[in-house]
Amino acid sequence: MEFFVKKPVRKKIDFFCICLVFLILVFMRKIFIMNKAQRIYIDTGNTTGSNYLQVRLEQDVDTLEVMSLKLDTKDAYQNFNADYGVLVGRVTANGGVGIPNAKVSVFIPLQEEDKYNSDIVSVYPYKNPRIKNNNGKRYNLLPRVSKADPDTGIVSPKQPFGSFPIKEEIVTNETQLKVYKKYYKYTTVSNQAGDYMIFGVPTGTQTIHMSCDITDIGKFSMNPASMVTNLGYSPNLFTDNGSKIKPSNDLDDLPNIETQEITVDIIPFWGDTENFEIGITQQDFRIRAQLVNTFVIFGSVYTDGDGSMTGQDYQGDSIQHVELYRVTKNEGVNIGIASKRIGKVTESIYYYPNTISDDQIANADPTTDMLKLDKSSYSTYKRDGDFIFIINCNRRRVTTNEFGDEVVIPDDSTEGAFTEFKGFVTLQITIDDVPMDFYDWLDSDNNPRGKVTPIRYTLKFPQNASKGNSFREVGTGERFGGSDEMDIFWNDQWRKQHFTFSANTLYSIARFHGLVHYGTTGQFDPGDDGYGFLDGDHINEIQSRNAYNNTSIIVTNDFGYSGNSLYNMPSNAVGSGDNTGGEFFGANWMNFSAHLPQHGYLNDYRSNAENLRSNSNFSYNFRYRDYYFKDNLQEIAAGDFNTKWFARSDLHWTDFIHVPASDVKKIVEDTGTLRGFKLTTAEIAALELEGEYKSGADPCPINGGKVNANPAGSTDYNTYFFRGFGDADCLGYLIDLGIVT
Repeated sequence: MEFFVKKPVRKKIDFFCICLVFLILVFMRKIFIMNKAQRIYIDTGNTTGSNYLQVRLEQDVDTLEVMSLKLDTKDAYQNFNADYGVLVGRVTANGGVGIPNAKVSVFIPLQEEDKYNSDIVSVYPYKNPRIKNNNGKRYNLLPRVSKADPDTGIVSPKQPFGSFPIKEEIVTNETQLKVYKKYYKYTTVSNQAGDYMIFGVPTGTQTIHMSCDITDIGKFSMNPASMVTNLGYSPNLFTDNGSKIKPSNDLDDLPNIETQEITVDIIPFWGDTENFEIGITQQDFRIRAQLVNTFVIFGSVYTDGDGSMTGQDYQGDSIQHVELYRVTKNEGVNIGIASKRIGKVTESIYYYPNTISDDQIANADPTTDMLKLDKSSYSTYKRDGDFIFIINCNRRRVTTNEFGDEVVIPDDSTEGAFTEFKGFVTLQITIDDVPMDFYDWLDSDNNPRGKVTPIRYTLKFPQNASKGNSFREVGTGERFGGSDEMDIFWNDQWRKQHFTFSANTLYSIARFHGLVHYGTTGQFDPGDDGYGFLDGDHINEIQSRNAYNNTSIIVTNDFGYSGNSLYNMPSNAVGSGDNTGGEFFGANWMNFSAHLPQHGYLNDYRSNAENLRSNSNFSYNFRYRDYYFKDNLQEIAAGDFNTKWFARSDLHWTDFIHVPASDVKKIVEDTGTLRGFKLTTAEIAALELEGEYKSGADPCPINGGKVNANPAGSTDYNTYFFRGFGDADCLGYLIDLGIVT
């Protein structure tokens, strides 16, 4: 009995194992055989004529790969002797760069049966591509109106010039739908690699049309200002100070529009059913414009009021070091945001040319290896303290390979497009643009005695340094226990700090708003407690410190003076003690704008000044050392020198921030006309902002970035923004100029 019981069980087990192995083999076959692809290798960029690709098709092929495109053979196997063809190609510029968002179609002339249908003719009168419609526009595939991306809110194109209907018009208008199905049935758009495919094209001679708007081609889009600067177009073709294209119904008059028609003989897709050979027709297009990639730097600057500066001269006063930290006269007025002034910014832009490779930059000398960008080679817009710079990329040249991938090619190539720029920027408001013709005090005849003269910050972007290691006059280190070698080292480090900018990207400025409250003794101490500041200076501290003696601090509410709250500047600290009721900003990062304060410089050395010539916002400014208050020979870069009025780099950190165009739209929609605001981490996430904004969570100088501006406090994770003072609004300026739509 036992024998006969076990035997059937063994047979069942054997049968089960066989089935299991079979299923595994079937599954493995699906994994390794299914989705089998066959690549068809072609040369791209041939626009002199059509290219016909005859290929023997392998068995069990699921996908055909051509350039960056894939064709599912499920669609291809519909007919064995096909009366249709497959058209593929690439739209390129600059000798091989694939251009996205170019529109391609097989042009279909107006049919005989529709010639007398007034409804259809009013929409589609095109017997040939050069026929014009009722609006005077010839056949094109460009959109008639702009549309906003539902995810980003960005409107594209920025200026619509075409006549192609939008989806909503097609699905709601019977005539438009009929025309679309009949005359635009073979229409497509190039992908990110510039490739396109049209399946099912009638065989024989066909007219292939291409429409392209070079201001609406993704990462290679050009802007009107760049078209004037780089392509040599007449300014008469543009409006609004060269920021917009002058409208025209004649597409030939528009510098951003290119249309082309090429006659192509379409071969059948399936032609040989015995040898399984297929045929694909290739037709490439080349954009005639020489595309130049640019990036944008924008922001806003403001300074202190007329007659306002931090630092005054109480002659004969033994506490001179205190007075050089105190705001002059009318303290309640001059410390507030309402007292500030706007003015035109003056910039200098320095960069590494592409003759200095990325590997060489680490050991490069900015004084000789960097160049200064000529003002005629970039576009500048300035208004009410706001500024926008549109700058050409000049390094990391790329093109598109057969697979649709971006590849880097030598910078000295005649093909491809540049995608990067490496450099730094200095910003200032000159005394010609915003005068400082006031002094600390007058004599009995109301004439300036000139003991304390106002100076105004110049800032380098980017810059940062550890405490005590600001750029400095060579020789100061040796006088205070250091060495000339270390002075040279920190100067070199400061000059070498630069930023890498990418093509078709928006950048703004961020500035750490550094504060210094006067030290207890006023003695300069180069040791561990001083590092170039006065002994006992309180760095980046608002709590319990007299606001009127805290250099560069700004009152944001109506504490001490009404009117401040009208300017919406965010605060990061509330006062205590004598400052109770005050709301302040300082000791943290501010995004989009930079305050360029005015400070007093003591013209003559007096022993009771206890070594100091100004407050501690400048590098080693003590006793006879007036190096940073007068013209000097300290090198900056590219043969330029003179660091007069440059704020010290170990306190006044600066940087550039990436600001996606979608963020600009979201912020403006969320904040409306508010110039200043703060966002919590949760609010940034809720708005889905994708930019790289500075906050106390980022590296900060000397005790900065703390809650309530208290060095002993925890990290302040809020992010602060100020779009500009008064009439300034750098985000609104981007929208007004059409840079963001």
